[in-house]
Amino acid sequence: MRQKGRFLKIYLQIMKKNHKGFTLIEMAVVLLVIGILAGIVLRNIGGQSAMARDTRRLGDLRNTANYLSTYLGKFGYFPSSTSWTDLEAELQRVGVVDRLPRDPSRKDYFYFPCSDTGSNPPPESEINHFILQANLEQTPSSSPRLWETAVTTMPNNWRCYINGSWVNSFSDNTCNPSFRNYCLAQ
Repeated sequence: MRQKGRFLKIYLQIMKKNHKGFTLIEMAVVLLVIGILAGIVLRNIGGQSAMARDTRRLGDLRNTANYLSTYLGKFGYFPSSTSWTDLEAELQRVGVVDRLPRDPSRKDYFYFPCSDTGSNPPPESEINHFILQANLEQTPSSSPRLWETAVTTMPNNWRCYINGSWVNSFSDNTCNPSFRNYCLAQ
């Protein structure tokens, strides 16, 4: 029995000399540093994701403008559709496109037919302009280059079908960067 106790003392002394682990405080400091670095990386990645989605939205609007130009080439005027869904159905009906783009965050895009002829309402053959709208995540101050081409006021002499009536100026939020509503006009 005495030898067992002596053997245990020797074993414990050897273990103390060879113990090369981390203390609980050292482990906590390492985890804290890793957490801070991960937070910085994730924050930067998150901003890039919003920028990528906004860039895609602008690309979607430009592609839709190209589809509308094809429609103009075939018929001499733009569609008189009053919603994105109606616009997609019309472009499908005439064989311009199978499907219009969808917002990456499942928000809505908007199409507003416009005319500068003065008729109220204009006949379909006088729909010679349009405005496309998307709601962006980036603000003009956080991403000024993204907003360089945004339309914020209705061009002179235009009348557009917005929210159920033909108007010659935007409401407060239609193409207002403060509401992050980006508009593309043609």
